Amino acid sequence: MGISYRACREDRDFKKINGKLCEYMKIPDKSSITLEAASDISPGAKRITRGWQFGIFCNDTVMLLTLFLQNEPDNCISVEIPGTFRKGNFFSFILEFADESGADELDGVCYAVGEEKRADVYAKEYCYAAKEAERGGDFFGRSRDELYSVLRCDIPMEKNRESSIYDTLCSSENITAPLIYKLHVRGYTKLESENGGTFAALMKKAEYIQELGMNMVLLMPCYEFNETTVSAERNNYYDAGFASGKINYWGYTDGYYFAPKRAYCAGGNCVEEFGRMVNLFHEKGIAVLMEMWFPYDMSPVMAVEILRYWHITYGIDGFRIMGSCGLLYAVRTDMQLADCVLLGEDFGEDSFHVGAVQPFYDDKRRIIKYNDGFMEAGRHFLRGDEDSIVNFVDRVTRHDGGHPTVNFMADQNCLSFMDMVSFERRHNEYNGENNLDGRRYNISFNCGTEGKTKREVILRQRKKMIKNALAMVFLSASVPMLVAGDEFGVSHGGNNNPYCHDNEINYIDWELLLKNSDLYEFTRKLIQFRKEHSCIRPQHDFSMNDHKVKGMPDLSCHSERAWFPLMAEYSHNIGLLYSGAYAGEQANVYVLYNMHTQLHEFAVIEMAGKKWTCALSSDETGVVYDENRKKIKLAPYTMAVFVSEI
Repeated sequence: MGISYRACREDRDFKKINGKLCEYMKIPDKSSITLEAASDISPGAKRITRGWQFGIFCNDTVMLLTLFLQNEPDNCISVEIPGTFRKGNFFSFILEFADESGADELDGVCYAVGEEKRADVYAKEYCYAAKEAERGGDFFGRSRDELYSVLRCDIPMEKNRESSIYDTLCSSENITAPLIYKLHVRGYTKLESENGGTFAALMKKAEYIQELGMNMVLLMPCYEFNETTVSAERNNYYDAGFASGKINYWGYTDGYYFAPKRAYCAGGNCVEEFGRMVNLFHEKGIAVLMEMWFPYDMSPVMAVEILRYWHITYGIDGFRIMGSCGLLYAVRTDMQLADCVLLGEDFGEDSFHVGAVQPFYDDKRRIIKYNDGFMEAGRHFLRGDEDSIVNFVDRVTRHDGGHPTVNFMADQNCLSFMDMVSFERRHNEYNGENNLDGRRYNISFNCGTEGKTKREVILRQRKKMIKNALAMVFLSASVPMLVAGDEFGVSHGGNNNPYCHDNEINYIDWELLLKNSDLYEFTRKLIQFRKEHSCIRPQHDFSMNDHKVKGMPDLSCHSERAWFPLMAEYSHNIGLLYSGAYAGEQANVYVLYNMHTQLHEFAVIEMAGKKWTCALSSDETGVVYDENRKKIKLAPYTMAVFVSEI
């Protein structure tokens, strides 16, 4: 039996809520809204044929539901929901309307729970109510207490997609086709002239990302996370103290997990804006992945429910699971997430190998390991450290335990490419923690001067070293990842932990794209080369022998002498010869690295090709091909890629 509610003009009562007088709905005999029991528990609020169905988590005996217009929290009506509609800790009910138009008019209306007007943790969108107008729409650093839930009728789902973008990328059964481009929505677009720092602005960058050649974007947290830090606990992953009350720019904290970030929305309908952004990336053949940070006490059931929502509703192609280390098994064995890409740090071997579940679930290698192993090995070799060559060759030519790995040389919590070659130590003074936060060991160098300089010889050397690092990433066997802006030399001023800066320290300076266009063009050429030569990115680890009898091994290592690589602790140069025949190609690829302070020669392998052409080099003047002597000379700290002529 329904219970009717209507605001009665002749007989109004008022109730004080948070110190404000709000119109309080009574139960008249005739009404326009009827309270009905829901047949199931559907968390949050959704539009149904008869009205709006709610499923709200609340411990109150009788729940108070308040409806009000955005920016007018005092202009509200409130409805008491009796305990008869409570199932466990959920109030499940329907607000039924006599006329469907009345229900439609609630689209965009805010609602709050309880006497203190709490936000619904399952809401699909939030707003800042009156305080948005007071502070300005672009204000960042609000408290979570300022948020109110929003009712939304239609959520834009991607239509007519026969298969996932990931399936399309890997249609050739090659697991290393993905190229991950990691970005922060606000920082990546904040300096744009229109709608800076929003999903709308990011849509305008989709074409740039496509032209660069990347086919996956990994979005740093863009759910409704807390914009301020709430504790001074030390996070082992970041090795950084997050002081209470600081700006939480990165977003690696808990929050309201079912809603796109309101601060990243240019328009009034955040759900629609986020959905249009995802659809645009998909139209351009770019998969969209999200980073999700979960606290250590997060229920696996809840985590799976959250990921299902983003995947099914918006078509999100995959996730990087962060924070809690115990969720990967629950996520990877969920049938509704079976076509998602999953990135994870080292969750332990048991999480990646679970008996018979493994071949059933991960037949397309959707689980990709995400850790610092490649970065540390690559930076040591790039810097010319002793005893680094064996680890580097191992990391650059293999997957990890049969699974692809994310190979990167910089992430958000370490020095960027430009800072890696400009600073020997961290410079986190602006964080206000006496330069004690952030990574202590950066494996970096400054090429002769700490920080900014006008000396051309140092600037040239820094660009050369960045090109070497880019080559290590994009010519590696597994899955390359580039942090946005590193392709044209973005700097954070030596700050390796800028988690608390909503300012120019983190904003991408797009003028650098023109200033460092040579770095950008080199990155594009590397990406294109990788796409054209699948022999450098096999589906399985190299055997390093000719197991298919193609005339030469799938991968072989060389130095000054052919077939005799020098792998001693004092060695800093290596030649990696990839057989094109193992990938159905006619040309072979010879990748050379000389990270020593002296010039080195490399042997030319005649059986792999009579003539060779230099396709790429970090220093065109530092590469000499002596065809008569069958030698290739590389200047100090230089890499080059040769391709055998067909």
